[in-house]
Amino acid sequence: MKGPRSAKPATRKPAAAKRAARAKAKPAAKTRRGTGGPAAKALAAAVETAKPSDEPISLDAALDFTLALGSAAHELKNGLGPLGMTLQLVERKLLCGETVPPQDLSFARAQVRRLSHLVNDLLDVTHLDTDQFPMRPRAADLAATIAEAVDVFQRGNVRQIARALPAAPLPATFDPDRIIQVLLNLLENAAKYAPLPAPISVAVRRVAVGARVEVRDGGPGLHAEEQVRVFTRFARARADGDGTRGLGLGLYLSRAIVERHGGCIGVDSVPGRGATFWFELPISTPRTA
Repeated sequence: MKGPRSAKPATRKPAAAKRAARAKAKPAAKTRRGTGGPAAKALAAAVETAKPSDEPISLDAALDFTLALGSAAHELKNGLGPLGMTLQLVERKLLCGETVPPQDLSFARAQVRRLSHLVNDLLDVTHLDTDQFPMRPRAADLAATIAEAVDVFQRGNVRQIARALPAAPLPATFDPDRIIQVLLNLLENAAKYAPLPAPISVAVRRVAVGARVEVRDGGPGLHAEEQVRVFTRFARARADGDGTRGLGLGLYLSRAIVERHGGCIGVDSVPGRGATFWFELPISTPRTA
């Protein structure tokens, strides 16, 4: 006669294993069709990749992501609404055989540029987080690149930019498109926070480490605590509700681009006396890709 079998001691599955088993057994949720446009995908990817995957999300971090989502949706809505109304008005005029004013088309193009810039910023954030940020350095003239960036900015903006650029070339190895992106971000930031008639100027000069590019504005300036956080993700130069727009990604991306060039970026400001955003790039020893 066989004796009773000895019972095996009960083992408790780790919490992580339980969660994995539940996730595996749970049927995949159906995705809603028609909501996967480029802007929505870029926004979702930017927020998702910004979350640490192996650490708990704090309440403050969750609130930051929620505010970022709301801000992005608000920006897209603000751009698409006037664009749709303008195109509808243009369509009605064409159907009635009327002439379409050039300013209507100019406004529509400006809205498209603004929305494209917003989506590109979101995509760049995802590329940074996944270490797939494209950089194409080549031999170029930094002074000429800065002049080109100012020209691009003034084509779509009524602001006049004072220039102090060197007459001689500043040869270096860098990505011209990315440096233009940096300067456009700094100029747009200056125009946003220093409305007319506050002056804006761009200067380029040699320094010990290479070359220094400065964008000065005659706006209200920044406090010390604002200067510390202004280059972080989703941060804005001033508090919400001041009438300015944006996601707070332009300066964050600018810092990433400059640092990938081996340079540095910063801001000097005194409240009430404007601000000077600057970045420095090495030019004495050009580097290859």
